[in-house]
Amino acid sequence: MSVPSSADSAPRRRWHVAKGERASLALGAGTYFLLLCGYYMLRSLREAMAIEAGRDNIPLLFTLTFVVMLAILPIYWWVVARIPRNRILACVYLPITVLFAVIATAASTGHVPPKLAAAYFVSVTAVNLFIVSVFWSVMVDLWRPDSAQRLFGMVAAGGSLGALAGPAFNALFVERLGATNVIYVACAMLVGAVACGMLAQRTRAKADSTAATHVAVGGRAIDDIARLVRSPYLLLIAGLIVVGQVFGAFMYNEQAKYVEAAYANLTERAALFARIDLAANVLALFMQSVVVGWITARGGVRATLSTVWLLAGVSFAILALVPSGAVLLATQVLRRGVDYGLFKPSREMLWTVLEPASKFKSKSLIDTALQRGSDSLGSGLYLLLAPLGVAAIAGLCAAACVLLLPVARWLGATFTEQEGKGLRSR
Repeated sequence: MSVPSSADSAPRRRWHVAKGERASLALGAGTYFLLLCGYYMLRSLREAMAIEAGRDNIPLLFTLTFVVMLAILPIYWWVVARIPRNRILACVYLPITVLFAVIATAASTGHVPPKLAAAYFVSVTAVNLFIVSVFWSVMVDLWRPDSAQRLFGMVAAGGSLGALAGPAFNALFVERLGATNVIYVACAMLVGAVACGMLAQRTRAKADSTAATHVAVGGRAIDDIARLVRSPYLLLIAGLIVVGQVFGAFMYNEQAKYVEAAYANLTERAALFARIDLAANVLALFMQSVVVGWITARGGVRATLSTVWLLAGVSFAILALVPSGAVLLATQVLRRGVDYGLFKPSREMLWTVLEPASKFKSKSLIDTALQRGSDSLGSGLYLLLAPLGVAAIAGLCAAACVLLLPVARWLGATFTEQEGKGLRSR
């Protein structure tokens, strides 16, 4: 390997940004801002559309989403195997933009029938993991492990600012502009993310000659699946994500049950979901900009991952003790804030010690099909557990979080070991 750049040899300090990293960091954070701003405009509408499609149909919608994702994933693998990595953002984001522009046009009459609402829900849920996964694949491809531990919190904070701006825009303007025009604005944000992200890749490639973004990933899909099955490291990353998604599906269905009973129409529900998104992302921004850097600088990725499951367990325990609607919504805010603010940056750091094929292919398999399959699994399990009530479900989740702490610690320790091997081999 080549000699490490000054960026990689710099001390691992929470706020340290080397001279050659500044422009790429700003562009990467800007890309994530635009991406999540657009996505959260779509997401707030998605939650309301789910109820329009019928709350009882939510498990079916997640199953359809999983089927659609399984159909899309081979196409994505074909693209990343052949298209240079500096063009992947455009190849993924621009077709998605066209899709939502078409849906917005179909909904322009003002009335949203259940089938169109279901199609919107499936589309948003199927593609959102792709756009986020592709973004982070690009980021872990551009930055080395030491840089990632210093900078990924700031990159994620850029996304959280966008995730704040999107719900804030909807909360202020969705009732004035209507759902169709909000979708068009979200599409414009996605186009901006393409331009900003490609510029980030170009800038980073100039600063670090090892960032060979002009080269395709190559390889075969079957090799990628075999790599995932053989690697305990990848399997445990997948395991943490699966469990987190199952927990999220439990809480999502409980949230839908409560909101349907407490709020009367689409716009009221959309405004509520926008406020929930806003609160969750304020918390996530604080964790990304302050907490994740502080913990990682002192205890490494192992400490950050462990903190994720400790906080999640505490939130579920509180809900189990006080199973009210207000506490349920507060638990959702805390759980999602921890997920985006701590779990997302720290689990992305885990990928930086791996080769490009894992960063783009194994990562996409875990982040998309496996994650959405977990949603479907969680919704199915919820049907079995729902008669127990929210308190019992939350108690089970709290107990599971305790069991996940050793897994998180092992992954963090393995990352540190692999990072050390990489530094010694340069």
